[in-house]
Amino acid sequence: MNIQYLIVTVILAIAVGYAAWRIYRALRMANDPCYDCEGCELKELRKTALRKNKPCEEKK
Repeated sequence: MNIQYLIVTVILAIAVGYAAWRIYRALRMANDPCYDCEGCELKELRKTALRKNKPCEEKK
């Protein structure tokens, strides 16, 4: 009977950990319009615009 409780506890801990990770990611990316988007044109345009606006790093 103890091994069953151990297995259930491990499964529940993994499930709670995964749910917490997804909630954390969703809250962290709440202001990103492209959060969880798979390759739409808006995302590509945004990446390009962000790259163009970054200041160039000085070469040593």
